[in-house]
Amino acid sequence: MRTKNTHDGTTRLNLRLTLAVALAGLAAGCASDKPAGAQKETRVTLPELSAPARATTERVTAGGKVDQITREVERAKTVYDVEATVGGKHLEFLIADADGTVLGTEVPIPVDELPEAVRAAAEKYFGGLAGLKAMKGVEYGETSYEIEGPKGGKTVEVTFDPAGNRQTE
Repeated sequence: MRTKNTHDGTTRLNLRLTLAVALAGLAAGCASDKPAGAQKETRVTLPELSAPARATTERVTAGGKVDQITREVERAKTVYDVEATVGGKHLEFLIADADGTVLGTEVPIPVDELPEAVRAAAEKYFGGLAGLKAMKGVEYGETSYEIEGPKGGKTVEVTFDPAGNRQTE
């Protein structure tokens, strides 16, 4: 079937608009950095955790205060990212929903106790060591170091592996 060619260009205009909308939708879908079917992080409260995860959270934060809990899906399993203040220090725990296993921790570490390669990389990245805060993370058996500090007039955070290679910014 042939489309009637009109003098006012209505058919062409409708086709162009349809294509523009379709391309915009495609571009928005491609811009997403989450895999298809990925769930977003959701803030939850302690009573909302599974019994095993709640028991572990209460044990590892005993004597402290739970600041925030986020439910997420990692490696196809539900986990909780628990942020707490214990003994005046900010700590983070990654806890499995299914059995309450602690899958990861993140604890503060003095900058002068960082591995030499990490300290050198942080000094190079930030242009010095003054004002830096460091956290040592161990998650799924892999160690990383998050360094926070001033760069370009704002506070930024960068993650290094133990060899001093930058992982994220």
